[in-house]
Parts: sequence; C-alpha cells; structure tokens
Amino acid sequence: MRFSSQPERDMNLENGETSEADYRIFDTHAHVTSSAFDHDREDVLERAQAARVVFMEIGFDEESSSKAAAFAENIGTYCAVGIHPHDAVRDDCEHSLIQRWKRIQELARSSDRVKAIGEIGLDYFRDLSPRDAQVECFRIGLDLARKLKLPVVIHQRDAHQDVLSIVQSENMDVPLIFHCFSQDISYARKCLDLGGYIGIGGPVTYPRNNYLRDLLQYIPSDRLLVETDCPYLPPQGKRGKRNEPSFIVEVVNTISTVLNRDFAEISNITFRNGIQAFGIEAEMW
Repeated sequence: MRFSSQPERDMNLENGETSEADYRIFDTHAHVTSSAFDHDREDVLERAQAARVVFMEIGFDEESSSKAAAFAENIGTYCAVGIHPHDAVRDDCEHSLIQRWKRIQELARSSDRVKAIGEIGLDYFRDLSPRDAQVECFRIGLDLARKLKLPVVIHQRDAHQDVLSIVQSENMDVPLIFHCFSQDISYARKCLDLGGYIGIGGPVTYPRNNYLRDLLQYIPSDRLLVETDCPYLPPQGKRGKRNEPSFIVEVVNTISTVLNRDFAEISNITFRNGIQAFGIEAEMW
C-alpha cells in the first residue's frame, strides 16, 4: 500500500454524514521492517493509516538501514539510517567501522527519503559492543550528520553524561532527537539547551512512571515528539503484545490527559514538531 497522512473522511454512523478528520499523528521512531512484522506488515500499515498515523522508519545497521530506505520509498514514508551502539562491533562482518559507515553515507546521499542519521549513540546498559567502539561509532555518525546537514536520532542508555559530552564537543548544528527519553527534568533541560527534541513513547503510560508524566509539564510544546519504538515498548493497554505504529494513539492520549489539552491538539503539535525536526514538507506526505 502507498502510505499517506492526509486526513480521511470519517463516517458519522448516526446520520450518515462525513466530516474531515482534524488530526494527524507522527510516530517518529519505528522499526516496521523488523522481522516481527514479516507475517502481517500490510495489516500493520492499514491499521496505522486508519488511525491517521505516519511514521519514521529507523535503521540500526547497514542491512536494516538499506531496508528502511527501500521501504520508505516503496510506501511513501521517510527513514533514518545509521549504526546503533550495539552494532558498533560485528563479529560476523569483515568490514571496518569506517567502511560500514561509508555504506550508510551512500544510502543517505542516494535517497531523498533519508531524513536523518540514526539511530546512533551509546548503550552502557547492555554493553554489546566495547565502549570505546561505541564512542567511535557515535562520533562518526555525528560527523556524517553534520556534513550532510541531517538531524540525528540519539539512543542513550546508562550513558547520558557521555552522550551530552560528546554531542557538545562535536559542535552539532543540526536538530537532535533524544529518542525514548527516560531521564529527569535536569537532564531534559540540558538536552533542550542543545536544541534537542524529546521523544516520548510507551513508558509514559506505565503506572510506575510518574516522573515521565511530571516531565511533560516542563517540555516546551515545540520540542515534544511522540514515538513507539515498535515492535518494542508497547503502551500500558497493550503490554505483552508486539508494539506497532497505531498504538501511538494511547501515548498521545496519555499526554493530552496529563497536560489537560485536546487529543487532536497534541496530535497536531507533535506532528508539526516531527516534520520540522526532520525537515519534511507537510504537503509532501
């Protein structure tokens, strides 16, 4: 199917009339090319379309980035390409990290569907790659983003101070998207001071995460993004299930409830923020 975020007409079942839908939702971080969707990807896309959700497909290594670019072209969405810290070192790959990043650079330059470099960053929680390799990989990705003038999608887990230090040292002058944000207000302010956007996903719906809901009060309305990180981190109402773009509705609903603002308003605010962060013209979608 060809993807579109343009509002469709809703059927009013009581009187048979139709009215224009007044919102769109931008899931800024999805992995729909994941094998988790191999058996029903078309159904997932149809459910996203029905929920008025579009999404940014995110790569995490050479293969997934190549798939993301082809997928984005095929269905009419956009993508990010990069090398995740988990994949900074690959025992099954004979190419150097520099050579691997050259492949990412070729993808970014060859497709106008590539709108960001990512996801890249540091992950000291699982440490699947040595930390020095993670840092090198992160710096290469930041350098490429700066050269191509593309936004950066940043993964950070148990490495928050190192992430900030590296970003600051690289003098980044492109939008920074802090994906799956899970830190406190003080750290959020530091990210915002760098011109960053804050990505909020399923964890904001979890009962124990009052601190994330409190954080919403401090994020400027023009820096707030919503995401699923599907197939991971489903919202509370879908716990135990595979996450997918249409589930972003629960995230938006939680945010709108916490902020005491209309669902459509939060949907449209975060949609506009997403297209601004990624440099997408709304009419192109």
